[in-house]
Amino acid sequence: MPRTPLAWHLFAGWCVLVAAVLAGCYWVASVQMAALAMESQRQRLVDLARGLAATSPDGKIDAAAFSGRARDLGSPAGVEAALLGPEGQPLDDRRAAEGLRNSPAVSEAICGRIGSGSSFDAATGRRSLTVAVPHGPPGRPSAVILLEAETTAADRALTGALRGLAAGCAACGVAAIGGGWLLARRAARPVEELCDAAARLAAGDVEATLPAPEVAELAGLSTAFGSLREQLVERGLTIGRQGTQQEAVLGSMIEGVLAIDARQRVMGLNAAAADLLGVVPAEVIRHPIQEVIQNPDLRRFALRAIDCREPVEDNLVLRSGRDRTIRLRGTTLRDQAGAGGAVIVLNDVTDMQRLENVRRDFVANVSHELKTPVASIKGFVETLLDGAVDDPVNGRRFLEIVGRQADRLAAIIEDLLSLSRIEQSEGAGNLPLEEAAIGDVFAAVAAECGRRATERSLRFDVACPEGLRADINPPLLEQAVINLVDNAINYSDPGGAVRLTAELQGPEIVIRVADEGVGIEAAHLSRLFERFYRVDKARSRKLGGTGLGLSIVKHIVQAHGGKIDVSSTPGQGSTFTIWLPAGDSTHDA
Repeated sequence: MPRTPLAWHLFAGWCVLVAAVLAGCYWVASVQMAALAMESQRQRLVDLARGLAATSPDGKIDAAAFSGRARDLGSPAGVEAALLGPEGQPLDDRRAAEGLRNSPAVSEAICGRIGSGSSFDAATGRRSLTVAVPHGPPGRPSAVILLEAETTAADRALTGALRGLAAGCAACGVAAIGGGWLLARRAARPVEELCDAAARLAAGDVEATLPAPEVAELAGLSTAFGSLREQLVERGLTIGRQGTQQEAVLGSMIEGVLAIDARQRVMGLNAAAADLLGVVPAEVIRHPIQEVIQNPDLRRFALRAIDCREPVEDNLVLRSGRDRTIRLRGTTLRDQAGAGGAVIVLNDVTDMQRLENVRRDFVANVSHELKTPVASIKGFVETLLDGAVDDPVNGRRFLEIVGRQADRLAAIIEDLLSLSRIEQSEGAGNLPLEEAAIGDVFAAVAAECGRRATERSLRFDVACPEGLRADINPPLLEQAVINLVDNAINYSDPGGAVRLTAELQGPEIVIRVADEGVGIEAAHLSRLFERFYRVDKARSRKLGGTGLGLSIVKHIVQAHGGKIDVSSTPGQGSTFTIWLPAGDSTHDA
């Protein structure tokens, strides 16, 4: 409902007060004026009656002389006079006094008191005043002088005077109302200024000037507003800092944080949660989670988190471009008003689970790989101890087998140590690099692997442009390329070809090792660089592989800041591709 300004409240109250005071004054004044007018006319008639009585010095009134005297004095004044006896009987004109004999004024006069009364004739609209004056000793009058006069002229004069009084009251009222409006505006102006300042302060204008009213109460209110402003500014700064810190903390968290209220509406989420759920934060705030989250397991978990007083935990799988395992932890919220909600922390543990699986597989594979040569060595040693050592033929053959298994065990351990050293250098970023020619690395690889390719009736082609240089660790890069070329030779059939090439593509040097061998099924390509992963386990062990070669190659390339990939077609061969950053001299050339 609309509110009335303070000035109008004050002005309305002032108007009512002025009107009441003027009306009261007018009423009192009119009553007093009417009473004075009546008393004046009564006194005039009493004086006239005493004047008529003064014509009889001996105290006895002669009726005939009274009548003549009454005509002389009363006719010009419009007064009718009558003389009554001590019992109220007419003495001069019976007919004139007959109707007044029993009036209250006559009764008063008979008792020795001056009586008066008034009457109104509705037919003629005339009002008359009657006065009865006793004559004679007090308490025992010998006659009563009865006078009656019309008051029309006096009433007209009184009405005129009352009209003048009303006009004066009205003029005073107008002046008082005008002054009251000015006073109301003056009294309301400081309040309005305080209201405007408070409104600007509420709108965020902390620089708004507060007025300094002269009224003590308003001055105190202005001072209170000033203190409130300082507190608001301080609290605003505190809240702003807290909000900034909270946003920074939530934004820097790798865990997703999702806040919902008791009605399952999204109240807030950080960037990590938005990324996990695949939503835009600004578009989902205050929307029900049924509209935002498509995963039914997560919606059920949210309900549990709201209802349960204790923290709840669970795992679920978010299925999108790639399946991700999410660890959920929900904590209920309760404010002072009793309203609830929950905060849900989403932790993507996909990589942790994958690493755990890799660790578990690595332990299993290492155990298996080490168990085979150790079991073989132990078995043949026990055989030799049981007496086979005395058999020249079998003893030597058993020792050769033990030697090969020992060499295989040493190769596995050496590869594991090499892989550990490379991973440490990769993680610390301290792999020693030097600018070297890729052609020199290829020459060393050709010298190492060329003879084996010839023995297997394979053509080994090497192609590398002159001046192709990069920041590399030559021994490690040579080891990586040798591992790739050895695999290509081992898995190629006689008569085929193995090609080792390098070229400059933009800011990178691309090294390729291609063969025309058996190829690799597509299902194995994603896991090909894992430790101890073998496509053909029997053939790999027969060829003396440890299952760590490709994993070593991958980490050597990554330590150089590069990447490696493989493409293969079963029955047609495979191509391993390495991308390395090119050296500055190569760019200059």
